[in-house]
Amino acid sequence: MNLFIMWMSGNAISLFPIMMVVMMFFKPVKAIFSAQSTFKTIEGKYAPLQKLVYLLGNVVALGIALYKCNSMGLLPTEPSDWLSFEKPLERVEFLAGGNM
Repeated sequence: MNLFIMWMSGNAISLFPIMMVVMMFFKPVKAIFSAQSTFKTIEGKYAPLQKLVYLLGNVVALGIALYKCNSMGLLPTEPSDWLSFEKPLERVEFLAGGNM
């Protein structure tokens, strides 16, 4: 369902897609940190496998949110995103014209 909502929100940077991306980040992170209390009542030999699948699903949801941020252009992945940390080029030669 989250994948469908991400697709429907589009790649424009506006209020609705930003809210959806923020929701896609916070919900899996919250679920990962509360996984111990979620699986407190589950016992048996398949409990670790169920917990692993649960955590894997939340990591996939985080990956979808990162992909959405990348497709919206919010992640600094291009060299031009880091120009403020680059030193300006020093001129080696100067060319000056004159009137004849």
